[in-house]
Amino acid sequence: MHTQTVPDSAYKAALARTDPADYQLPAAGTAEERAMLAGIEDLFTQYTHENLEQKTTQVYAADVYFRDAFKQLSSADDIREYMLSGLEPLAAAEFIFNRFIRSGGEFYIDWTMRLDFKSTAPGTWEESIGMSHIRYNSDGQVI
Repeated sequence: MHTQTVPDSAYKAALARTDPADYQLPAAGTAEERAMLAGIEDLFTQYTHENLEQKTTQVYAADVYFRDAFKQLSSADDIREYMLSGLEPLAAAEFIFNRFIRSGGEFYIDWTMRLDFKSTAPGTWEESIGMSHIRYNSDGQVI
C-alpha cells in the first residue's frame, strides 16, 4: 500500500482543525469565490521560480496541511521550498485546472499535470491526472 494514502493522525487532525463550518467563505458563484479560487490556479498555471517564490505564502496559510504522493508538510514556507526544489529537474511544467467542484465549504480541483524533465529528450512530456481536496480559511488562503 502506498503509505501517503493512509489516513494518519496528522490527516485526521487537519480535517478537524480545518472544518469549513469554522470559517466564513464566499458564497458559491460570486466574484469573491472566483478570486479565492484564482489564487491557487494562478500559482500552479504560472509554475515558475519567480511566481512560486512570490505567491506560495500568499495562497497557503502559514499553518496548513499539505500532502501529495511524496511529502506531507505543515507550513507555507515548507511548501514554497518543496515546490521550488521540484523545479530543479524540470525543463518545463504545465498544470491545467480542468474544473473546480464545490460541495458546501469543501473544494475539489480536477487537474492535469505535465512535466518535461531535463533528463529526457526535449518535449518528452510526462502527464498525470489528479484530484485535490482543498479547504480555505476566512482570509481565502488554503489551509
